[in-house]
Amino acid sequence: MRVGATILFLNGYCYQSYGWKRVRPLGELQGVIDSLEKYEVDEVAIIRPVREVENLESFRRDIDVIGNLNSMTPISFGGGLNSIEHIKLLHQLPIERLIFSSAFIEKNSKPIKFAQKLFGHQSIQALIPFRNREVFLSKENRFLDISKLDFEFLERYANEVILFDTENEGTPNSFQKEILEEFQIGKEKIVISGGVGLETVKFAKEKSLASALIENRVLHKEFSIRSYKNGRV
Repeated sequence: MRVGATILFLNGYCYQSYGWKRVRPLGELQGVIDSLEKYEVDEVAIIRPVREVENLESFRRDIDVIGNLNSMTPISFGGGLNSIEHIKLLHQLPIERLIFSSAFIEKNSKPIKFAQKLFGHQSIQALIPFRNREVFLSKENRFLDISKLDFEFLERYANEVILFDTENEGTPNSFQKEILEEFQIGKEKIVISGGVGLETVKFAKEKSLASALIENRVLHKEFSIRSYKNGRV
């Protein structure tokens, strides 16, 4: 099982978020990536926490930063990937996977299929931000009942599904484990984030999940990736 980190990145800057509401600035993206690589992180998910529809210029500015990244770590990127125009701008970026959220919740297969042609099916991840039995539709900045999800659609188009606990992000070992019972997809395709701590990483390994992504507090030495890896050996 992989152990990685989640980075929230918007308007050229990285943030630590707490409960999907409060944020604390962390610094520039390259500095954050450099710190994570020192801790031997397996992967990094860079997520733009977009709420509602944004303009394309803001998206362009952020991907310009990512295009100049110097990193040996596999990177996933998402946030605001709602059209083919967005996908075309990503083709030359140093990223391994693309993260779609609203497109999966709304069953908008057009940008996902286009991304599959450019990057391959193995590159597609679905991000499902949730609280209790609700999922967050970022395009409309609101929560919907989990029954709105089409699990067959997820299974067909997503190589992996990131379950992001919005209510517990920023706090250790508080991830809502019960949510796994709601998802009718293979556990080997599931990645968890939000409220992840050492005990949660152990739980994810026991369940044979694909990965556990720790939030940005991992940049503090006492929460380093190396510590989590050592704790699960």
